[in-house]
Amino acid sequence: MTRRMADRPIKIAIIAMGGQGGGVLSKWIIDLAEQHGFVAQYTSVPGVAQRTGTTVYYVELFPEALIEQAGKQPVMNLTPVEGDVDIVIASEMMEVGRALMRGFATGKTTLIGSSHREYAIIEKQEPGDGRRPTAEIDRIARETAGRYICYDMDSVARENGAVISSVLFGALCASAALPFSREQFEETIRKSGKAVALNLAGLDAGIAAAGGMAEPLPTVASTSALALPDHIDPELAALANDLRAIMPDSAIDLAMAGLGKVVDFQDIAYGREYVERLRQVREADRAAGGQEKGWALTAAMARYLALAMAYEDVLRVADIKTRSGRFETFRADVKADEGQIVHIREFMHPRWQEICEILPAGIGRSMLESRGWNRLTAPLFNKGRRIPTTSLWGFSLLFLLGRMRWMRRGSLRFATEQARIGQWFDMVLALAGDDYSLAIEVAGLQRLIKGYGDTHARSLASFERISRAVPMVAGTENAAALIRKLKSAALTDDEGVSLNEQITQLEIAA
Repeated sequence: MTRRMADRPIKIAIIAMGGQGGGVLSKWIIDLAEQHGFVAQYTSVPGVAQRTGTTVYYVELFPEALIEQAGKQPVMNLTPVEGDVDIVIASEMMEVGRALMRGFATGKTTLIGSSHREYAIIEKQEPGDGRRPTAEIDRIARETAGRYICYDMDSVARENGAVISSVLFGALCASAALPFSREQFEETIRKSGKAVALNLAGLDAGIAAAGGMAEPLPTVASTSALALPDHIDPELAALANDLRAIMPDSAIDLAMAGLGKVVDFQDIAYGREYVERLRQVREADRAAGGQEKGWALTAAMARYLALAMAYEDVLRVADIKTRSGRFETFRADVKADEGQIVHIREFMHPRWQEICEILPAGIGRSMLESRGWNRLTAPLFNKGRRIPTTSLWGFSLLFLLGRMRWMRRGSLRFATEQARIGQWFDMVLALAGDDYSLAIEVAGLQRLIKGYGDTHARSLASFERISRAVPMVAGTENAAALIRKLKSAALTDDEGVSLNEQITQLEIAA
């Protein structure tokens, strides 16, 4: 795909969202071309995407030498045309998909895209995991484009303190789709005079990552990065080794990620409970012929058991909101320069019930059931609060609250959650021998439970309704399919109307 000379325009389409530097990238390409014997034409068409607005930037380049030979100016397009684009650059995986849908990529096209996601509103608003898989986009891109370069350019940019436009520029350089050298790419950035060091770092990182990119994208995000670090507490390291010894290869990454999540939530002793429960799951899976089924039940429980045990209470939320990485993320999101002050206000709306739930079980239950306490505290919890975590008092309040995990084991919420987890866990293991597929579907009920406050209350109600429906369908030929259908109804309608209708139909049929 290396182009040393051209007898027609080089046609480049750049698809980027607001704030991703599509305009800057376009200008770099134009400057690069104009400085090295090309005439450049540039247009942009703003769009209205479901995130921050997607713009299609279109650049055409034509050699000045050929213009002089012909004695006339070339006629260039103002917008990209289906089937007639040489280079497509997409700043995000959904934009790669849009480019493919619009027919921009063909066998002659160099397609460059970032594999990371900026989720659309329709993905975010679903109560469950509304993310759309990208594996099919990746497959079609590899089959369609003449040259395909794709990796997580957003992460590469962040790791190098750069912006994604410079990494995209580096990937373009590495593709050899333009007749310019690496030195000429670098010189273009230097001549721009803006954030030169950071943009050069992004360019270098983009070139390096493109040169090393060979494997196709995984269907889901790899959990390897979530595994425990190399240098950890000896007791935790021993526990991790115990977990590796009992887990099949197909589930070890999920299990290690789960152990890390559970220990981070509470302590090593709690992690030991997670490992012991997974040991029981593995034995039940083996007895049910799980080896022939790819240990699917063990893998499912490695994930969902961790989610169940690391629930979101007020202590957890406060802990997460005061972690240093959160502040660094906010600074990166608003592109704050060094020395700039960023103020952060966290919205929190705990209910009286959630305050009672972090108290010792006996005290919390008494206060929660007391009408007097409920009337007295109602004005304090009838609306949300915005807490400035960049102020001393706001940060101290949440920081101290987040460090009170030592009292969690004796709390009302902990007792309630452990009872619920125990019932769900026992149901899964009991079903494994009789209906393996149904056991996996019941394991997946845990994904219904989300967040805290009203969101948690609604999702827990759906979980409990479907759990009560399991005995009604157990033993029937299509039990797993019925539970899967109920889960789908709960995940797509957070008001519960569709779920209630379907369960009512089951009750009538029973």
